[in-house]
Amino acid sequence: MFLIKKNLSCGKKLDNLLKRSRIIKKKGAKLNSTVGYNNPNLSYRFNPGKEPIIDTTIGKLFEQVSKEFPNRECIVSVEQNNTRLTYSQVLKRADKLAAGLKKLNLKYGDRVGVWGPNHYQWLISFIGIARAGCIMVGINPAYQQNELNYSLNKVQANTVIAPDKFRTQNYSKMLIEAKNDCPSLKNIILWTDEAIPGTYRFSDIESLASNIEVEGITATQNEISPHDGCNIQFTSGTTGFPKAPLISHKSFVNNGRMTVNRSELMNYHHKVCLNVPFFHAFSMIHGCMVAFNTGMTLVLESPIFNPKKSIETIVKEKCTLAYGTPTMWVNMLDMQDRLKAPIPSLHLTATGGAITSPELIKKIRNTFKVEKPSIIYGLTENTAVVFHSVPGDPPELNDYTVGYLHDHLEAMVVDDNGSPVPIGKPGELWTRGYSTMIGYWNDKENTSKTLTDDGWLKTGDKFILHSNGYGEVIGRLKDMIIRGGENIFPKEIEGFLETHCVVLEAQVFGVHDDVYGEEICACIRLKDNKTKITGDDIKKFAKGKISHFKIPRYIEFVDEFPKTTSGKIQKFKLKQLMESNGLIPVSK
Repeated sequence: MFLIKKNLSCGKKLDNLLKRSRIIKKKGAKLNSTVGYNNPNLSYRFNPGKEPIIDTTIGKLFEQVSKEFPNRECIVSVEQNNTRLTYSQVLKRADKLAAGLKKLNLKYGDRVGVWGPNHYQWLISFIGIARAGCIMVGINPAYQQNELNYSLNKVQANTVIAPDKFRTQNYSKMLIEAKNDCPSLKNIILWTDEAIPGTYRFSDIESLASNIEVEGITATQNEISPHDGCNIQFTSGTTGFPKAPLISHKSFVNNGRMTVNRSELMNYHHKVCLNVPFFHAFSMIHGCMVAFNTGMTLVLESPIFNPKKSIETIVKEKCTLAYGTPTMWVNMLDMQDRLKAPIPSLHLTATGGAITSPELIKKIRNTFKVEKPSIIYGLTENTAVVFHSVPGDPPELNDYTVGYLHDHLEAMVVDDNGSPVPIGKPGELWTRGYSTMIGYWNDKENTSKTLTDDGWLKTGDKFILHSNGYGEVIGRLKDMIIRGGENIFPKEIEGFLETHCVVLEAQVFGVHDDVYGEEICACIRLKDNKTKITGDDIKKFAKGKISHFKIPRYIEFVDEFPKTTSGKIQKFKLKQLMESNGLIPVSK
């Protein structure tokens, strides 16, 4: 196993990871899991689940929860004048929007983009588009003109819903300009009070249809198939042009449902501080679809992530749940260290979207007094969640794995030939089940590269599957560093560096070397920028604790890491910056 046997944190010995491995094996029988291929020694597992998969749509699910909790707050938008909408109010407005879209001659399966920050109109648009039988396309609110045009042309979007402006982004201007290069774009709908030539106001579309036409939306829900696409979530584009996975209603509904079951969120009214962006799979499933399955209240602390406002919102709104990518949690921890806010004990936190270090999980648990810290693992291509922590797992297990295989899914770890490796050995993770994407939109080539003929989805992640169905992510296959024939995984080194008492966050990647082929570069953010520490100090800290060939040759200290809007670190941009500044050798 490509793992560190010992970690030292400023001289204090952490849990021995060999002990952790024994705990993982001991926990094996907690959930029902059957072994495939008639060989328990191979890295294949199937979790049949306890609750059945259901065939329904997003629109029907939201209608059902609205009938059950009509007067319960569905969404609270703190920065939009503390706007509060109940489930029945959201459904009513979503149906008005759906009927209005049909008056604009949108047809079943048409693609409708939603482009903007976390505003309550985003949620209304998502539900309205689903109930109109169209496919919602989540567009990164930070996209510039070329990125916008690429996205709209990729999926032949008919309509885009967006704010007029937000901060430095002039959405209306860019959308009007996009019409020149995007022939499919017919309608621009803006949530603004201002009348802008060439566009519709959101409120005008809501009032476009008659009452009879609005009431008729409910009657059309049986015409929408759970097996058809409901959502396109562009991949984050950390390594190149984003692809456009098409996800079905059935996948969305059930991935949210299974997440609720695993997290044990039923039978209690939870309020979540939702600071992850709506356009991302994390927010779509762990936010929206979990809420639609439970009647949970979504609290938008800010249109875009703000660690100070997140903490203030948790306190003021008495949130019981909080989500975030690892980078978001790092920033929230740093902010709470300054604010010392009286945060109540959180029932559950969820961390996902990128690899999370054990040190970070421990800090989240202790700082926010979390009853159930949760790790989720998944990809946009398999809806969102594939592995997920199990409530009640000890910290030694919760902190060092991405949890247990989700219900009704299969997982297999394979070698370069696509054959299962022995259990506990590293390889590429493949998954299969109801949550697998329909395919990449209008991209047969990349679809065939990612999906096998028998339905396996190749994740591209280096992974270890244990005999009990728990998994560990080592890193992306493309991130693996090969130094002088040694395979080195950045996650391991990043986790070690973050045990240093002055290190806030570390990112590790390979750079060109004439002798070894690749060398290791570590970029480090410090807890306090005034701290005086050198790269040699870090190397001395690492000596004797990790193998000599894993100690980074190049160590640079930075104030920030380049990130996508969803919070993922863009290592390729970080590497380019280091190369352009002459701090590391240029790749060949």
